[in-house]
Amino acid sequence: MANSMNVMAAAITAQSNAKTQRDLEKREREVLAAGTRVLTSFNGQNPPKFRGDGGPAAADLWLQAIE
Repeated sequence: MANSMNVMAAAITAQSNAKTQRDLEKREREVLAAGTRVLTSFNGQNPPKFRGDGGPAAADLWLQAIE
């Protein structure tokens, strides 16, 4: 009887762990999809490109331009 209860408890724990893992994977996919939508929207605004030249002053001007 005790062995059956232990087996049942282990099965329930395994099912719970599997569901938690599926839920985490689903949430990760949702977060990635949201990030992709944001980046696509941002790029659709045709922001100025930063080329990496011109030093800190140029970088500051670029940041101001995209805000």
